[in-house]
Amino acid sequence: MAGLDHEHNLTHQSHTTVANPLLTPSHADHSTAPSVGSSLQESELEKSLNDVLAPDEKQPLTSTPDDHNHGPVVGKFELHIGLDQVDSPRSLDPKKVVRDASFVDNLGTRGDYLNPRGGNNVVIGSGDSDIIRGTGRGFNTITTGTGRDTIILGKETTNRIFDFDPASDRFALHGIHPKDIVIAQGKNPGKGGLEQPLDAVTNTLIIDKKTGHILASLAFVKSSDISEKHFVKNSAQAEASLLNHKKLGFKTQRGSGQLTGTRGRDRLIGNSGDNFLYVGDDGFKFNTARGGGGTEFPFPTDSSGTSQLTTALKNGVLRINGTYENFDGFPLFSQGETTIDPNAKILNGSNPQALVEGFLRVPKDVEGNPISGTHLHFSPAGDSRGNFADATVVRFFENTPIDAKSGTINGEFKLTPAEQAALLAGNFYVNIHTNIDGDGDGRAGFPTGENRLNLNRNVVQFA
Repeated sequence: MAGLDHEHNLTHQSHTTVANPLLTPSHADHSTAPSVGSSLQESELEKSLNDVLAPDEKQPLTSTPDDHNHGPVVGKFELHIGLDQVDSPRSLDPKKVVRDASFVDNLGTRGDYLNPRGGNNVVIGSGDSDIIRGTGRGFNTITTGTGRDTIILGKETTNRIFDFDPASDRFALHGIHPKDIVIAQGKNPGKGGLEQPLDAVTNTLIIDKKTGHILASLAFVKSSDISEKHFVKNSAQAEASLLNHKKLGFKTQRGSGQLTGTRGRDRLIGNSGDNFLYVGDDGFKFNTARGGGGTEFPFPTDSSGTSQLTTALKNGVLRINGTYENFDGFPLFSQGETTIDPNAKILNGSNPQALVEGFLRVPKDVEGNPISGTHLHFSPAGDSRGNFADATVVRFFENTPIDAKSGTINGEFKLTPAEQAALLAGNFYVNIHTNIDGDGDGRAGFPTGENRLNLNRNVVQFA
């Protein structure tokens, strides 16, 4: 399931979105729709579970399943999809989905309880086992952190999860019957950095087949790795297990905007607006990222060059500093060039001049940093998830050559909450494109990238 970018350009690629989401036949044809009795039972279940919640967490409920609106779009994200628009859809066997009686049993000694509620939210969990509620009828971007995390899925709520780990994480179904859950692989080839469609080919989808609502989109996960063992049914007992907040050691914060956790157990509750529930700057650290030895993916090189980066994130500001040495060419554009050196290696068979013109069409990134040959991109590689690439530039770095083969790399960027979530999920990488034979040895670098440095799960470490 490797993500190959054969057209390595910097333009934001168009999204292949779903213009007219199709409902499943059972929803479009009322003659085969679920019985009114069945629908009412599920509505009553949802209401009973909601009634158990603490007063500051109760949420508005739709009166009937027919109230569901199939039109919502958040940003560029379609929240609904038809089963004919995905690969390998399959249902759960309800008999294999057990009922959970206690969420406390799944909470780490320093794990957090995070409830963003409604709105367009970002949630970044801790290094312990957390409970993350994705039932507020909003759109949530989630990085769970490490640990054995539980994400609660509810009707009409979409959760974009950047780091779901099939080896440890799971879902709890809130007011949704397991028979209505479909697991599928996306088949949309569209990319675009963090704005890639929810049904991208690299994503697994969890779909409510009654409504076509995407309940969860799991980035860089194979649908074949998800099964009944990743789901439990929520219960009133499980909800009640979290009610005695002080006894459980929770420090509660409520409000809007950014809520920042501590190193202990936190209960962070958002409001109905857009919220950012954040682990805190002391909740993680970064190991040194290293490149070299043909690490540039998807175009491995035979360069003897090496590179390394140190990374820090504080108050939403990403600072990266590093060096490169023994490179075959100068960093692309560091010599003010507008053409490719004839001695440079074009590894993907593209037209060299078209390649450089594609880069030049994006002279600045979203912060106004000027074009360079070193870029921040979205996608992991080099860890257990496999290798992926996305040519869309997130940020440009500053290159400063020391000589024809070595130099420094620097960048300071203000990241959005979603970009912070992607970084801490281990879903960013840096690559160094090169060009121009500076020392006259007949080797002029690799315009498609000489080194790649992955800020992956091996580099990002939660406390």
